[in-house]
Amino acid sequence: MIHLLDTGPLVSALAREEPRFGSWAKDLLRHLPLPLYTCEAVLTEAAHFLGDADPILAAVADGLLVCAWNLCEHHTRVRELVRKYADQPMDLADACLVAMSEKWWDCKVVTVDVTDFKVYRRRGRHAIPVLTPSAS
Repeated sequence: MIHLLDTGPLVSALAREEPRFGSWAKDLLRHLPLPLYTCEAVLTEAAHFLGDADPILAAVADGLLVCAWNLCEHHTRVRELVRKYADQPMDLADACLVAMSEKWWDCKVVTVDVTDFKVYRRRGRHAIPVLTPSAS
């Protein structure tokens, strides 16, 4: 099984100050098998929220995080998802993670976005397995 990392846990684990889910994220990320898979949209959001890209780039350089997703190859599916869930609204990072979960069926999305990921479906009707603060 692979784990797809969303922005919230990444920011919570790397933030200098203790965010709401900081201890949960740090503990969980210490115990999950590495590497964790993610997309550039997640890394970009995380760098923005942290105000510093260096810890993210260090995690990539150390092999802890792998960007195993090319939006240019999957833009059609990602666009379909963004349009389908426009009422949420679904952001680019979430759309990429949902599409990634369709590619790697044996996965769990590590997220703090419990509400959104309860609504999202992969391949139209299948719930996406998640690891959340309430589910771990």
